[in-house]
Amino acid sequence: MTESIKHIATILRLSERLFVNALAGVTETQAAHRISGHNNPIVWIATHTVWARYNMAAMLGKPGTNPYQGLFENFKAYDTSMQLPAIADIIAEWKKASVLLIEGLESVSEAHLGGDAPFKNPTGDFTIGGALAFLTQHESYDIGQLGFLKKFHTNEPMSYN
Repeated sequence: MTESIKHIATILRLSERLFVNALAGVTETQAAHRISGHNNPIVWIATHTVWARYNMAAMLGKPGTNPYQGLFENFKAYDTSMQLPAIADIIAEWKKASVLLIEGLESVSEAHLGGDAPFKNPTGDFTIGGALAFLTQHESYDIGQLGFLKKFHTNEPMSYN
């Protein structure tokens, strides 16, 4: 693994288990519930997070098959008509995307990380490495939301174990 990606990889590995822990004990009814008319439900946030992890893997040359392609492009917002998967399916896809992402992190070169990212991000670093830094932060933000909603619905906090 290249030195410049090592700390991002540490966060992504931690997030690998935190995501699953944030969904533990959440029912399908709870996952579909919106706490207000302008908040996303757990199922949307979780599916979006898996979609983004597949995209990170693809930027590292490990595209896999993203089953959620087309659901979130162009900042598509939650819509009650969306057909979203069950929690167990989301977790299964998370695990597949995580394998691809870790493989990509292990094999990526500094030259590849310095290449142009497929999109501009708020960090101002428009390289693939910069995009990965942004998406890692975004993933952590999503997992924080999932942890909050898990506690709201189940009275159980997300675990770091």
